[in-house]
Amino acid sequence: MWERLRDNKIGFKFRREHPVGSYRLDFFCREAMLAVEMDGDQHDPERDAPRDAALAELAILVYRVPNVEYLMIGDSRTTDHLAAITKLCEERSGRKAFPGSPLTP
Repeated sequence: MWERLRDNKIGFKFRREHPVGSYRLDFFCREAMLAVEMDGDQHDPERDAPRDAALAELAILVYRVPNVEYLMIGDSRTTDHLAAITKLCEERSGRKAFPGSPLTP
């Protein structure tokens, strides 16, 4: 995922392993206040809920990507996740990913 988010490849700057309080976010876009979390088998929605709520209090939205979906190379779900991340960044930042381009559908 980092290879696809780094260097503004989707039109927004992301940081990897970004600390926020006592948490470490897999990927974080400050402009959009969006955290992208890669969820492996150890992630449990009930266990992650307090963390997500604490981040929401800081106006950080968490977008979760199941590792099993992402690791299916060439699968359309990877492209769907990147499109969703771009759209969330556009909506939350109030700007388009790339100047002159339409908003992501």
